[in-house]
Amino acid sequence: MTLFIKLQPESLPPQVDEPMSVSRSPLVPGAQIAGWTVSLPPTPPEERRRIAFVVHKFPPESVGGTEIYTWGVARELAQAGHSVHIFYPTPDLLPGSECILREGVTLWRVPLPDKRSSEDPVRQYWHTFRDTAFEQNFRTFLAETRPDVVHFQHVQGVSARLIELAAGYPRIVTLHDYWYFCANSQLIRPDRTPCNGPSSGCLNCVDCATERADLNWMRALRPLVALPFVYRNRYLRRVTEGVDLFIAPSSFLRDQYIRHGFPPEKITVLENGLDDRKLVQRPSQPLPEPPARPHFGFLGSLAWQKGVHVLVEAFNQLGENASLTIYGSEQTFPDYVEQIKGLARHPNIRFAGLLPSQQVGAALRQIDCLVVPSLWYENSPLVIQEAFGVGTPVVASRLGALTEKVEEGRTGRLFTAGDVDALAAVLAEIAAAPEALREMSRLIRPAPVMAEHAGQLLEIYGHFHHHA
Repeated sequence: MTLFIKLQPESLPPQVDEPMSVSRSPLVPGAQIAGWTVSLPPTPPEERRRIAFVVHKFPPESVGGTEIYTWGVARELAQAGHSVHIFYPTPDLLPGSECILREGVTLWRVPLPDKRSSEDPVRQYWHTFRDTAFEQNFRTFLAETRPDVVHFQHVQGVSARLIELAAGYPRIVTLHDYWYFCANSQLIRPDRTPCNGPSSGCLNCVDCATERADLNWMRALRPLVALPFVYRNRYLRRVTEGVDLFIAPSSFLRDQYIRHGFPPEKITVLENGLDDRKLVQRPSQPLPEPPARPHFGFLGSLAWQKGVHVLVEAFNQLGENASLTIYGSEQTFPDYVEQIKGLARHPNIRFAGLLPSQQVGAALRQIDCLVVPSLWYENSPLVIQEAFGVGTPVVASRLGALTEKVEEGRTGRLFTAGDVDALAAVLAEIAAAPEALREMSRLIRPAPVMAEHAGQLLEIYGHFHHHA
């Protein structure tokens, strides 16, 4: 089979307040199959591109959603014959190991200064969006790679000025969160309620930051302390003015950026691709069988904004005709893990620790229903894509982009975010009539595989390369 992605004339960036659209061509006969995955076909030499990605972290040192996505799409493009280069900082880098080749992708690694972790709060804040230590390295990177397009995945903790330094090249920015107008990137207050964004003068940003840093005494100087937040947001707006296209993986995220003054005609919605190779891997050893079904599950960070405590308290209200497995690292936020373990009273709740990548597919197949009880405005959770990729329905908070990803009563269920009783009621309904999950599974339409998504990006790159 071959994956055909064709740019239609009507999908060029319009001059009105609507996003650029990209075609969604079906897979047609002649494809390359690996398990049940699909790959991009080899690209003729005259059509191959030099593609530069910039990201703030990268596997295996960091395995967040942005990093996993960046690696997946870079590998897909490289396997199709394109020259792909990734620029990112990394700690503990040995001299001479800055540039390496991994599965056809050239990794340009920049040493992260040792002193970053011990800096005072002011310098830490400054280095979240400006860092001259990386800027000269980036100039060298551009000079040596001479890319046809520079695609920024994230620049938090690297330097937003890299976007400005790439002037002269087509510049694409994928919006993975709210960082370009929210300093903590998640639009959530320390009291665990969603935030509407910076107020006039960023005074609410001061309250948020000082509470997180345990510097509440600084609130007496709010107008003065707010100035760096105002400067940051204005600076980011200025350096992003030259961006050719922003990509938002959800309509909700696009709407948030428009509400905060970003140009609607420059923001297109394109769902992230699913690297389905991970889902077909076989675990080295079988997973323990759940003590009861339906078997609910959580996969992700054990952090309070993920709402795991809401799930545990809700599940405590169920009978013993259901089970819950919670996968996630217990080392990242140990105090929170201790808290949620203390809340767990149901005999069928199991904390299973961090799930190795090769076991994700098997775990999601074993789960009858995934639960995503987030308290913050999720953008495009990878775990929902993965669950749908194996046909597993999802129960999720009615918040942010989750309402785009989960269709109530069709591909899963929705409940009011943070409402323990509401979640308990939904779980109880499913436990009482688990056959509904089979119908939901049948209605699931998986996210585009990474090959399709990479083809859509090539479509975008081609347009801006030809118009550069």
